[in-house]
Amino acid sequence: MTALKAKWTEMNWYRRVLLIAMAVEILAFFVAVLAAVNRPGLEYGGTLLYPRTEGETRVYEGKLDWKPVRFTVSPEGAVTYQRGEYDYGPYQVMEDPSAIPPKRGGMIGLEITQGEEQLFRGGYRPGDGLYQEDGEPLWEDSHFYMMSGETIWRDGQEITAREYYEPSLSDLVEVALGPELTHRGSLLAWLGVTLIALVNVLQICFPGFFFRLSLWGHVRNVDEAEPSDWYILLERIEWLILTLTCLVLYWQALRVIV
Repeated sequence: MTALKAKWTEMNWYRRVLLIAMAVEILAFFVAVLAAVNRPGLEYGGTLLYPRTEGETRVYEGKLDWKPVRFTVSPEGAVTYQRGEYDYGPYQVMEDPSAIPPKRGGMIGLEITQGEEQLFRGGYRPGDGLYQEDGEPLWEDSHFYMMSGETIWRDGQEITAREYYEPSLSDLVEVALGPELTHRGSLLAWLGVTLIALVNVLQICFPGFFFRLSLWGHVRNVDEAEPSDWYILLERIEWLILTLTCLVLYWQALRVIV
């Protein structure tokens, strides 16, 4: 303890502030990443929708582009979707083995309707998408979109914002069948950033050692050498840059969806 107290006393305010900042980053982001890893959700549109139940009804909700998003799934397979001020559905997703395309194994037969309208009939293979009853894949992502202000075109035809935000059939199927959940945050990424952070902590605590290390093999009588004012300035800038870099990398480790 005495050695640590002596080391702390010899430091100027700049080194102390950076050390405190590094310690806060390491501990705060460890807690945040650990909490994120243990909060699974449905990946949707580059964000996560978090599940909960309302009686027997499953709900997945979150925010996308700063607007509330919500899928609701009843035990009977009825799916509704809300995005901001727009409401969609209810859609009915029903399993039907007779809808599986011929010569297509490993699929789930499905029929999707909205009211009296049949939207889809065919098969679904997790991770592979939807196949129509005749065996042809359903290309839902083949549309070409253009935007200018509040005007949206799909395949050269103007559409409304409500049409643009409408959920895809694959989204409805995935939610209705019980999606595989994922989470934000990577403890492995946190560990990698922490290794960089610890190197910076050591540099701040033992600048003399790292100065002599940089001269090893280039200068005789290393123990008698003294750093120039220019070297000290660059050293302090490096500490600050590494502190800010770790902050950005920790944030990325927290926000990544894995």
